[in-house]
Amino acid sequence: MPSYLDLVEQAVMLQEMRAGQRNRNLSVNTPNVSFNDIFSQSLKQIEKTGAPTSQGVAGIDLSPPADDAEKFKKSLAFVLEKEGSKLVHEDGASGESSKYGILQSTARAFGYKGNMKDMTRDAAEKIYKKLWELSGSRSLSFPLAIVHFDTYVNSPGMAKKLLERSKGNIDTYLKLREQRYVKLASAKPDVYGKYLQGWKNRIKGLRAVATQYAKANNFTSDLIYPSKKG
Repeated sequence: MPSYLDLVEQAVMLQEMRAGQRNRNLSVNTPNVSFNDIFSQSLKQIEKTGAPTSQGVAGIDLSPPADDAEKFKKSLAFVLEKEGSKLVHEDGASGESSKYGILQSTARAFGYKGNMKDMTRDAAEKIYKKLWELSGSRSLSFPLAIVHFDTYVNSPGMAKKLLERSKGNIDTYLKLREQRYVKLASAKPDVYGKYLQGWKNRIKGLRAVATQYAKANNFTSDLIYPSKKG
């Protein structure tokens, strides 16, 4: 189900097409190299960016996930840490109420019928689990899974495009995500300008997770991405 942000992004893309000014920087040309090379280059580049070492990673266990359930748990921990648990009466340009980062329309679409202010963490987690399955994050290796899931929660349409364009390179994925946010804020500054810095901080948090995870696990071969389950 497209989010409001997806709809705005589509409008921005239509404007670019009409003006003949597509951003060529969003095209990712990946040479014919092995996933090992992609992995190594990706994490080396992340380290060069000077990613913070603590922001956005508090409370997240950076050991390799033992199974799909643990992978989801780690990814959800990041999302909930960023979204918080407070009821927001008017969340962004949608004008809808939200709780745990879940818009009322999304909650209804996934079967929640109660008042948003009464949504429990357990109910929110059940909705996020459905989003996890829809996003395809379960089939991705960690920490790419957390990057993609967090993006999907924000904008399903954007997440799918960025995964394809980045070919699973985390550094490229996050750069493309930041570029899209900058474009959206530029296209509708009155609506999205105030969110831009928060979006950038969220990306810094994801960079921190990827960097610390790589260091904690000595760039093990398990980090090759994109990789399918098994």
